[in-house]
Amino acid sequence: MRLSLIPTFAAVCQWGTFSRAAEKLHISQPAVSKTIKELEQDCGVALFERQHSTISLTPEGRKLWEGCQRWLKESEELEKLAASLKTGRQILRIGVVPMCGNTIFPQLHREFLAAHPHFQLRTVEDTASVLYGLLDRQELDLILCVTNHLPLPPYHCRVLKKSRLELFTAPDNPLAQKKEVSFQDLADQPLVLFPDTFGQTRYLRRLFAQTRTEPQILHQTSQVFTILSYIRSGAGVGFLSEEFAQVEKELAAIPLQGVPAASINLVWLQDPRTHPALGEFLAFVKNEAVKK
Repeated sequence: MRLSLIPTFAAVCQWGTFSRAAEKLHISQPAVSKTIKELEQDCGVALFERQHSTISLTPEGRKLWEGCQRWLKESEELEKLAASLKTGRQILRIGVVPMCGNTIFPQLHREFLAAHPHFQLRTVEDTASVLYGLLDRQELDLILCVTNHLPLPPYHCRVLKKSRLELFTAPDNPLAQKKEVSFQDLADQPLVLFPDTFGQTRYLRRLFAQTRTEPQILHQTSQVFTILSYIRSGAGVGFLSEEFAQVEKELAAIPLQGVPAASINLVWLQDPRTHPALGEFLAFVKNEAVKK
């Protein structure tokens, strides 16, 4: 069996169709079909069952895919080792949700690299659900996210701090004078939210539903900068973590009635004893927490 054929087979398994695999590999669909046919010839068995527009792995295909996943993981580890040998730096892959990416992570990133210049941090910013998927597939070593419920085993977790979600408004908004706002207070307020794929927005929708209040959504965006722009202009109000109040001093930050503080967590799967870069990062974070 030619190992050069395996990446295409893996892409088809991961993405579920020849066309999607071709798109991800930046090659044509006929090229994918040709590679899979050659691999099946090498193995002497059919690897996929083809029915109209759908495909599924045969029992033999599933066995090969299980073996491929182990091989791909080992190959990835070798690539990481080669990269670290070339640059002299250890590599750590970290996923960050947008709220943390705009508040606590930049400083943590800077301080860690200042203390560990031999490290290289590769970062990805996305929603928590996407980051957990990357962590499960071992495409990330560590994720930084915000949650109301701590993850259960097999995940490992370290709480960095508690953080409250607050309503941010322009200073001339009537709500800016309140010490606390309820969701009923927001019935007529134009809201700027993250997209519905974000856990924060799904959480807020549940809270609105519990108070039988219909949110008046003006705009949804994945960019914190855009949310802040709408708030500053007075066009809308938005929900951000309390850390933003320290830098957005011209805005009013108002606590939300009945909304508890969430946990900002580091989450990982691998054993730090067998992943030195992960172990060093966790030790650094723990030491910094002790200092503070």
